[in-house]
Amino acid sequence: MIDWTTIDETTRATIRRIVEGCVYGNLATIGTDGLTPRVRPVCAFLEPDFTILVPSHTATRKIAEIAANPRVEIVFCDTEHWQVRFRGEARVETDKAVKKRLIETTLSPKLWLGFFPRAEHDERFVLYRIHSKSVEWMKEWELAYRTP
Repeated sequence: MIDWTTIDETTRATIRRIVEGCVYGNLATIGTDGLTPRVRPVCAFLEPDFTILVPSHTATRKIAEIAANPRVEIVFCDTEHWQVRFRGEARVETDKAVKKRLIETTLSPKLWLGFFPRAEHDERFVLYRIHSKSVEWMKEWELAYRTP
């Protein structure tokens, strides 16, 4: 995993600015056939430690895909055409307090409760935490990624 404490503050601020400037991230998984790439827009929330929280519903395909292969990539592209790519592993976050915090501080509680009526106790609410093994970013037309 990346040790974010070894990355300079300017780089961390740039990465945070790009991610926080996006409505969605695009999450890539490998299909349950083990071969087919699957990409979808997801709500994603960058944590202070630079892990990324991705909420999901048990009715989605990504649940089985991540269970079969937790390696993922999530890409964010802001309106200024900056993009950042995180590659790592998605692990289920079981701390109900983290789910509760997301419901109370992001999006709209009404929206959350539309999907998960029992809030953080809803058994259909699966929360993933992505731990990055690599990160790279660039402005779209630079054609070369930067790495820490």
